[in-house]
Amino acid sequence: MSAAPHTSEHAEKTTKALALGIIQRVIWLRDCRQETLSAMVECGVIRHYGKGERVAQCDEPFDFLGLLVKGSLEASLTRAWGHRHLVGLMQPGDLVGLVPALDGLGHVNDLWSRGPATLLLVPGDDLRRLRDADTMLVRALEQHLAFRCRVLFERLVADPGLSLEGRLCSLLLTLGTLYGVPRGNGFELEMKLSQSDMADWLGVSRQRINFVVKRLEADGLLDARYQAVQIVDRAKLVERANKPFSPDAVAKPLS
Repeated sequence: MSAAPHTSEHAEKTTKALALGIIQRVIWLRDCRQETLSAMVECGVIRHYGKGERVAQCDEPFDFLGLLVKGSLEASLTRAWGHRHLVGLMQPGDLVGLVPALDGLGHVNDLWSRGPATLLLVPGDDLRRLRDADTMLVRALEQHLAFRCRVLFERLVADPGLSLEGRLCSLLLTLGTLYGVPRGNGFELEMKLSQSDMADWLGVSRQRINFVVKRLEADGLLDARYQAVQIVDRAKLVERANKPFSPDAVAKPLS
């Protein structure tokens, strides 16, 4: 009977050691004092989520800074009529809850686990205490927020003026910057990204996405599988992303 608490304690200790190793590699945070990073992990709470479990709800309080340790999360909004608008996907090393941790308001979207996931949740009071003691932590959080704003602005500028093909190419390039692993002349996204995800991300039907994906595959730019998406030729993908229009945007004559 006494083995269970010991096993649970050992598992949490192991997970926190993993979290420390991850946070020490996160860009900008890794520049903070090591005692600050260790304190963040020490005061953090390990939470495990099952597939499809809600981690945070839009506009609801979420006074934590979370570090994704294992698994994958999706940030999304579900409309009143049930339509999902995918905002982003998160991989190990990503931070969650940054905005509410800074302004004290509700979470900006819904967060769902896409499979078994583990997070380190640093309570807001502890984060603010550590932030006041280490100016490098302040800078790190500012850099993360600024980077996310730039990614958002790129999306806002790209979406209205590009064809669906251009928007998809732009999205894949952004994901490549965040999560891409170099492969030959391109990169591989080591994440599960379905055509339904792409469609919900860009606000179009799955049929339209399928048409564009098939064309990019036929042209030798893309190899799209659910387990991993490979960009075969990054330079050509950049060219397609900057095209003002493509065949999918040209109106077909009525028969």
